[in-house]
Amino acid sequence: MNLNEFAEAQKPYSTVRPRVKKRKISCSRGIDPFVKLLSGEEAIDMVNKRWLLYRQLHFQFHAQVDEIVQRIEHDMRREISHVLDKGSKTRSSPSFNCLFLMGSDSTTNIELMDEDAHTLNVIIDLTPKESPNVRMMLRRSMFRLLSAAEASQVGKAVVHTKSETTEGISVIDNELDGANVEVSYDLSLVQNFKKVFKKNLKLIFNFKDVDSFNSQVLDDFINLLKSSLEHDSVDICLVLNINTNLSNIQKNLKQSTVRMLKKNFTVIDLSHNKGFKYANQTFQSFLNTVDGKLNLSSDFVGFILEKMANNATHNLQLLTKILDYSLMSYFFQNPFSVFIDPTNVTYFDDNYLPSLMKCPTFMNFVDGMVRDHAPSDEIISLLENRKSSLKEFFAEFLIRENPINGHLKLVVDVLENQLGVFNYNLIDLYYHMLTAKLPEFLAKWPESKEFDDILKFEPVDIIFQEFFTLDNSKELFSQSLFPFMRSNLEDNLINSDRILPPIAKKRQYGANPFVDDFEMSIDLPLCKLFSLYREASSLINLYDFYCAFKETVSKTVLLNYVKSTTDSTNSTLNKEERSQVTTLVEKQSGDEIVEKMILVWFIQSVSEFQQIGLLKGTNNSSCEVVEKCIWRGL
Repeated sequence: MNLNEFAEAQKPYSTVRPRVKKRKISCSRGIDPFVKLLSGEEAIDMVNKRWLLYRQLHFQFHAQVDEIVQRIEHDMRREISHVLDKGSKTRSSPSFNCLFLMGSDSTTNIELMDEDAHTLNVIIDLTPKESPNVRMMLRRSMFRLLSAAEASQVGKAVVHTKSETTEGISVIDNELDGANVEVSYDLSLVQNFKKVFKKNLKLIFNFKDVDSFNSQVLDDFINLLKSSLEHDSVDICLVLNINTNLSNIQKNLKQSTVRMLKKNFTVIDLSHNKGFKYANQTFQSFLNTVDGKLNLSSDFVGFILEKMANNATHNLQLLTKILDYSLMSYFFQNPFSVFIDPTNVTYFDDNYLPSLMKCPTFMNFVDGMVRDHAPSDEIISLLENRKSSLKEFFAEFLIRENPINGHLKLVVDVLENQLGVFNYNLIDLYYHMLTAKLPEFLAKWPESKEFDDILKFEPVDIIFQEFFTLDNSKELFSQSLFPFMRSNLEDNLINSDRILPPIAKKRQYGANPFVDDFEMSIDLPLCKLFSLYREASSLINLYDFYCAFKETVSKTVLLNYVKSTTDSTNSTLNKEERSQVTTLVEKQSGDEIVEKMILVWFIQSVSEFQQIGLLKGTNNSSCEVVEKCIWRGL
């Protein structure tokens, strides 16, 4: 047995990962992920068109998002390079050029600045695993520095390296003109770098995952590097990748070290974007994708604002996830989504009429016609789709565009070009426009009052807009993207009909009544046990739990099922299976068999509860008591 197998054998649990056969999707064969809507009456060609339209908008949106992500990475690298390019020798006292990367996962690439003929830039990455003590950190750093220097000086100088030792070399007073020089893996290499390689040195220490470093070792190493700052030819930059927050690092380091780092430091937060720049670009790219096709409801935009306010670290990823899911959900469940391409109106048939006539904006329009005493023939013709009048009326409003997107561009132009405001939340602005509260949003900038005349906006309702609006109706997005795991688990375990398919076959003549009764009257043992679990106290005696479970199971139904299984005339088992069952139940009474069945169900259900985290063992040496993990009661 190898080490991995031995480690797996020592685990008190096992992880089972079932293999799921992936469904093959081929639009050319008419097999799409979407299903038929309109009670199954939707044409297969329309299902395929919905899928193709979704893929078109999906690719268009993600192409823009990919460009935004590339710009973010480019801007981030440029900002980091700009900070590291600053010299620290212009200050009155020697200091490190310190850069704190907040929210960094230590995978951030730091690029070397453009080198000149007189300076060598070297990046030294240090991880907690490679830095158990100061001696090892120094030896690794100097080895990497020497390797980089030799690579840049091939054919220019001959460098002899002593055996690895920490003893310093004797400092040569006279200038060296390219003769052979002995160096060692300590700071003497940094101090004599100018003499050896005839170049200035810019040394960048990239400390990855600073939170996992030994604080004392890190503090001592930084103080050790301080002595190299006295040399004018040496410039040292410290890059600290921090996962948590800056205050934790300040607490762990000595105050003198913190003051030294803060002499010349810069903080770049990578966990979220500064201001709303990239979130605005992502949201605007989505509006550009659906412009002239789909609208956004105020409930949906408010849902986005709420979720982004609760997540401060990955807002851009969360926004993309919500917008992407909303687009997929809309095309998956809305049969009218195919008509965002007006040319598809030629495929409009009577199956769409019932939903069309229940549309709230259309019903309001008909009510208006009645109030205005419109001709009854015109109203009836519209409601009954005589001479395709309703179809033509629907097609007329397909080309109507919501003016909100055009007015949004006007407001953005005034804010940025007239008022010089760039740090604003475009999503919040869009929400205030949808709710007719634009003046409330613009009140943050009093100078915007002079533009009240051109910025005035009132949202309008377009007939049939419900079919072309992304909405969080009945909180479907909330449940799908951020499900209530506990409530869903409880509902599924209370009502097994939510997780089991219904019995489709009806009782036929001559069918076994015992089998039908068993399927319809016996619930899942897991569900039966959960109903008792919810009512139990935080500590459960397994024997009492078993007795209560046994009382909830109908013994008569189980006994009838056993009899029907062993009966050769009514059993659905084959001969071999029936003989195995007969062997198991022979020489045992019916009550004993039922007792064993209930016991097996109970043990199996308790084990499953422990595996999914509803029950756990106690510190008590006795195994008769288990503890509830959730639903602990009052």
